[in-house]
Amino acid sequence: MKNLFTGLKDFIVKIWTFVTTHFSLMRLAVVCFVFIMVFVDENSAVQQLEYNQKIQKLKKEIALYKQSIEEDKIRLNELHSNEENLEKFAREQYRMKKADEDLFIIK
Repeated sequence: MKNLFTGLKDFIVKIWTFVTTHFSLMRLAVVCFVFIMVFVDENSAVQQLEYNQKIQKLKKEIALYKQSIEEDKIRLNELHSNEENLEKFAREQYRMKKADEDLFIIK
């Protein structure tokens, strides 16, 4: 048991001497600061990359929805402007029919 503690003590002393000889306190503080800013912090660089990817994805969705809205506006304008288009749309989409007609659906 005593041998274990002396081995652990020697290991810690070796690490401490390596750190004190190769790193100054300022370098160690800078390395810790950079590590925290890149990986640990709430606004880390990794988190910022994830946010930017999500923003790009949402912008693509917005563009898709805007295009869909424009297409639907054109279609709605066509339906309001022409009675034949409205009747055709009602027949195709909602399978509506006139009173004296029979409706056959072929798939």
